[in-house]
Order: sequence, then C-alpha cells, then structure tokens
Amino acid sequence: MKRQSARQWLRANGYDDVAGMIDQIMREWREAGNGQRRDWWAVLAGRADGSGCVVAGRTFPVIANVQRRQGIKVSKGAVRRKKRETKPPPIRVSNRWPQPALF
Repeated sequence: MKRQSARQWLRANGYDDVAGMIDQIMREWREAGNGQRRDWWAVLAGRADGSGCVVAGRTFPVIANVQRRQGIKVSKGAVRRKKRETKPPPIRVSNRWPQPALF
C-alpha cells in the first residue's frame, strides 16, 4: 500500500494553498541546491504554544487533524476546513530516525 504524503492529504482535504506553499519551498530549496528536508506533518501540527511554524519565511496554519495525528492536544486556533476531513495516515515508525516519545 502506497503511503499518503502530507501534500496529498492536504490537497484531498481542501488545503491546496498550504500544499502549494510546501511545493514552492521545496522547489526553492531544490533550485538553490539545498538538500534540506522537513517533516511537514510536524510543521502542520504547529509549535508547543499552538502557533504556526515558520519555514522559509512563511507561516503555516495549525491543522487540528494533524495535531491529533501527532498526539498533540488540539489548540484553540487550529483550523479545520471541511466538516468531514479524511483521517491523516498514521505515523510511520522507523528505526532510522526514531522520534522522541511525546508522552
């Protein structure tokens, strides 16, 4: 089964503008020869204080369903554009880049 990326999930749930911002940033990095990578799910879950993360000078919205996916309490200002958003794919566990425990 093919895994759904954050950009695919965003487009399927009405966040085309956010997916476009990610595409634009990745294109800028590629053109600059920058091999930087991001965990876009973590970016879309926001910061600890509930505010949006800033990447390449752009502030990303905090998305409620992504916060749930990441195991974070949904913040007051988190967005939800559709009443029936599909559930984001589960977190992929990898021994290559282990994540710190959130609990």
